[in-house]
Amino acid sequence: MNRLFSSLFLSFLLVFVGAASFSQEHSFWRGGTTGEADPELERLSRAFERLAEKVQPGVVQIRAHGKASTDADGGSQRPGNSRGSGFIINPDGYILTAHHVIVGASEVEILLHDRRRLKAQVIASDPQVDVALLKVEGKEFPALALGDSNGLKVGELVASLSYPFGRESSLSQGIISRKGRSQNVLAGFDFIQTSAGANAGSSGGPLVNIRGETVGMITMASQSGNMGFAIPISVIKNIIPRLLKGEKIVWGWLGVRVSELTLELADTLGLAPARGVLVNSVLPGQPAEKGKILPRDVILAVNGAEVDNPREFTRIISGTEAGSEVKLTIFRQGELLQRSVTLTAKPGETEGREG
Repeated sequence: MNRLFSSLFLSFLLVFVGAASFSQEHSFWRGGTTGEADPELERLSRAFERLAEKVQPGVVQIRAHGKASTDADGGSQRPGNSRGSGFIINPDGYILTAHHVIVGASEVEILLHDRRRLKAQVIASDPQVDVALLKVEGKEFPALALGDSNGLKVGELVASLSYPFGRESSLSQGIISRKGRSQNVLAGFDFIQTSAGANAGSSGGPLVNIRGETVGMITMASQSGNMGFAIPISVIKNIIPRLLKGEKIVWGWLGVRVSELTLELADTLGLAPARGVLVNSVLPGQPAEKGKILPRDVILAVNGAEVDNPREFTRIISGTEAGSEVKLTIFRQGELLQRSVTLTAKPGETEGREG
């Protein structure tokens, strides 16, 4: 019996040793080492870990529930639901998110980082800037600090935090790829472009600097999700007091159709170098006509800020409140003219959104 046991034990030992030897000689992978990582990379890694720990508690998921609709046959359809992100800006429960996340919702629910779910009230929202202010009941919520987007530099390290695809809180790091030009108007802004990732569900989430201060709010992403676009926080801070009062902001309208000025047309008009935007037509009865703007005028600047393309011009006009006076620098038949025009709301709308 002992001899049989010894024989079996020896066979098992030979098989085990052989298997170990085979594993060492024919492994498909290389085991990790216990050596030290690059100290600089370790410090950077720890810094982002601390950044996540600092900011994530103030980032929330937004769940917007729409009303059930009726189809053409009179049958009831399931209500439309959407999910996005947001961030707490005040310990008393005030939250910022994107307007398009909550528009049309009959009920808005907030999922906090600690997994609590609370109903939220929409205080006010603005489609032009694409921002909404929400409120949940409670005290001592972990609020994020609002930084200064005007001081951002291209190449600066930033991070975006959100609930992409409606799942767990996520952090993506990157840099400021493009800052854009800022204008001295309420909402005439260029988006901050960042390589910090953004995906479905990221809209409304904060873009933060390395100090954990919010410098923007993500509202758009590239199709691949590897590029995000954020509203500068300085723009949002300008209108928060108005949102807090529940005000609807009426945006400006000039009443012109403009296009890019080609080199050939600039040469024909005698404008060198080519710059500004060409007025194609002036709508009757609108502010531009009252301000004596004519077709084939070239608008060079608005309130002293040069304009280089139609998109930039429209952004400045539609980002200025209705009722404001704007000073236009115009090139006409070889002369530089100054025209003051008072903007109005776009006809038929409560909010002017175009030039």
